[in-house]
Amino acid sequence: MLTSRRGRARAHLGDARCWDDFHRAQALLSKAAGHDDPDWSYWFDEAEVLGARASSHRDMDQPGPAAAAFAQAHAIIDPAHVRTSALYTARQADALLAKGEIEHACAAAGYALNLTEAISSHRSTVPLLELTERLARYDTTPAVRDLRERARAVLTA
Repeated sequence: MLTSRRGRARAHLGDARCWDDFHRAQALLSKAAGHDDPDWSYWFDEAEVLGARASSHRDMDQPGPAAAAFAQAHAIIDPAHVRTSALYTARQADALLAKGEIEHACAAAGYALNLTEAISSHRSTVPLLELTERLARYDTTPAVRDLRERARAVLTA
C-alpha cells in the first residue's frame, strides 16, 4: 500500500519512477495472497493498485492509458465498494473526455451518477460536478445536455 502511495506522490510530481512503484506494489500484493491482512488494510487490493495507476496516467496527461486502466479497475472491483467504483468511473469519464470521446464520457459519467445516487459521498460527487461543468461547451450534444440536467438534479439536491 505504501509503495502504491509513493507512486501516486511521484505521479503528482511528474516523476516517471511512479510506474516502477506501481509494478512493485502489484508484485508485493501478489506475494501477500493467502496471508492475514491487518483489519485497517481490508480495502487495499488489485483494483486499488490499478486505480492508483489510472489516476497517475490521468495526472500525467495520458488519458488513453488512464481510461483503459480505470476500466480494468472497475472490472475487478468488489461490488460492495460502491463509492470507489463511482469515483473510478467518474475519473474514467474524465479521461474519455480528455480523449475527445464525448459520448463515451457521458455514458461513463451516467453510470457513475447511478452509483452516486445510491450513496452519499462528497468524494464521488465533486468529480462528477466538475466533469459536467467541463462538458458545458458540448451542450449542443443531446447526451451532454441530458447528463448535465440529470447531474444538476441529482447532485445539487
